[in-house]
Amino acid sequence: MQLQTRIILFVLATLTVVAGLLTGFSSLREDAADHRARELELARLDTAWQLAVAGAAGRIDRTLGRLAGDPEIAQALAAGDRGGLGIRVAVLGLTGGDGGITDLNLVAGNGDLLFSTDPSLDPSPLLGRAALDPILSGRRLARGVRLVDGQRLLVVTGAPLYAGAEVAGAAVAGLGFPAALEALRQSVGGRVFAVGRDGAPLDGAANDIQDPLWPAVAPLVRPAERGIAEFTASGHRYALASLPVADLAGGRVATVLIASDVTQAVEERTLWSVAYIAAVGLVLLGALGLLYGYLRRSFAVLDSAVGALQDLARGRAMGYVELPAGNDEIGRIAGAVEVFRGVMRDIERSAGQRERRLRRQQRFIRRQMEALAVTLEEEARQSLLDELRQIEAETHDAQSAQSKGVGDELGLLALGFSRLATRVSTQQVQLTQMVRDLRDALADKRRLISLQQELEIARTMQLTILPQVFPDLAELDIAARMIPAKEVGGDFYDFFPISETKVAFVIADVSGKGIPAAFFMLITRTMLRAIAESGVGPAETMRRVNNLLAAENEQMMFVTVFYGELDLRTGVLAFSNGGHNPPLRIARDGSVRELERVPGMALAAMPDMPYAERSLALEAGDMVVLFTDGVTEAFNDSEAMYGDARLVEAVGRQASATARGGLDGVLADVAGFTAGAPQSDDITCLVLRWRGAAPDGASAAAASKDAASMDAAPGMVEAAV
Repeated sequence: MQLQTRIILFVLATLTVVAGLLTGFSSLREDAADHRARELELARLDTAWQLAVAGAAGRIDRTLGRLAGDPEIAQALAAGDRGGLGIRVAVLGLTGGDGGITDLNLVAGNGDLLFSTDPSLDPSPLLGRAALDPILSGRRLARGVRLVDGQRLLVVTGAPLYAGAEVAGAAVAGLGFPAALEALRQSVGGRVFAVGRDGAPLDGAANDIQDPLWPAVAPLVRPAERGIAEFTASGHRYALASLPVADLAGGRVATVLIASDVTQAVEERTLWSVAYIAAVGLVLLGALGLLYGYLRRSFAVLDSAVGALQDLARGRAMGYVELPAGNDEIGRIAGAVEVFRGVMRDIERSAGQRERRLRRQQRFIRRQMEALAVTLEEEARQSLLDELRQIEAETHDAQSAQSKGVGDELGLLALGFSRLATRVSTQQVQLTQMVRDLRDALADKRRLISLQQELEIARTMQLTILPQVFPDLAELDIAARMIPAKEVGGDFYDFFPISETKVAFVIADVSGKGIPAAFFMLITRTMLRAIAESGVGPAETMRRVNNLLAAENEQMMFVTVFYGELDLRTGVLAFSNGGHNPPLRIARDGSVRELERVPGMALAAMPDMPYAERSLALEAGDMVVLFTDGVTEAFNDSEAMYGDARLVEAVGRQASATARGGLDGVLADVAGFTAGAPQSDDITCLVLRWRGAAPDGASAAAASKDAASMDAAPGMVEAAV
């Protein structure tokens, strides 16, 4: 198994263990949070139950207040007059009246039951003697739930009755248990049920027991337990809270069940759990992916180094393998292999090429000598060649009896070079001057190339600032194109939103051409955008831009501008013209006419000049064509001008075309007329077609203010929707 695979498997095992631990810890944390949430919910429901019991007891207190305020009741209690108590209670209408109590006990100061609403011969008291003694002594009141006769559950309240400053007896009243259940139901907003100590439904809670949810609740009833259980019924998830109800004596007499719909909470909890597991999985996958990519890239270098070492071991030192260096161990190994291979390659080359290189140098020197001799004047050249032939003949005669070595050849050539240097030195001054002249010419050429490169960069930057992609508006179809005459031009167009319901468009032509016109164009476009977006209107926008441009216009340049604002809700076009060609409007029937001429001077010519504003309502299907004078003043080979009449005819033929089709049709007609003649001015055209107000009320805010990159042919920028 490869080292790379072992590392990946080890990291995978480690990440799996970490993911398991994270999932386990998350599960334990969720269980703890769920336990805390259940305890808080039970505490909340306990408080709600206590408030419900207190509310029912408050109804009883109002009845007891009437008893406490009646002196005849106190006198009858003090006298032990049972008949008088019955008559007085009947007169006051304490039972079945406004108070709504169901049971009433009147107890004498000695604890004897003198009056009870229970008609039996031996009625059971609502409170035992242990609970009555604190009331009769005036120490505290009693209120809570009481099981009467082992069958009925009542909310009971007891209070002392005074005859003067002495306690004459006590009044104990009870209200049906369903009253507390109803108060609880209104408080918590869920389904409320009640069961006795044996788990059977209590009387008085019949409406809840008849609830369709009861069959699902009944199997979950645990009368002696306090807690929350979950169950599913009818496609919903419920939380069932069990609250044991204690008697005034402290024993459990009933259990209140509260069922709350927690379907949404369970779904959200499940969703978060799935999202957590998915996030952990994605993190693991991302970590493994990064590790795999890193190891693959690093071990690729190591594999190449191993392959290079194997080639060196087999004697193949001339093979080429690029081994990138680095600061880690693998990079250093690759660097060492590269150095070792270079040394071996040098040794191999030097061993076999030394002799061939020496012979090539000898032949080269001989040829160079002959070539240098050719550069001399005819007389000097013939003299030198004669001397070389003489030297070679003398050397050959002197060494005819022995083999001539390399050193002898070099000596012969050295003697020839000495003779040649003497004659070449006479021409050195002329050659030096020629080299100096050539160097100056090369420097001039480099400066020219640098200037051309800078002009190309300026051209690219100028074209990229123009809008390349227009927003896809339901109300408006727009297309535009600018063809500069030189590397950079002075024409420009623009389109941008100025409010939620308005868009602005502009076409302009700067005086002159080249770099000054391009810079002036950039300044004008920036100022116009900044002022137009403040929403001051076409005329005021033109006035402010004119003043800003004219303030520091030392070069006395100017720019003609047509600026318009279109309301996308109504199709009303408001516009102002600063000395520019008036646009053409094409109706659906094909008729073409100029927009109303608006007085106004070119911008930057003079400060504080007034500019007029006009408006018109476009009809659905109308097309507006904006252009610069580069269109109408285009010339063909015969020096004939394209002219306004030809433009009107070309525009009229685009009545049913899209904005892009109309733009292409007009520019194609101009190109056909010029027929390849040199372009004398920048050509810019912008076409709008009003489709009508959108039914959904879409506004210009849908258009992006940031220009995106667009594909354009060299020397031409184009944008269309």
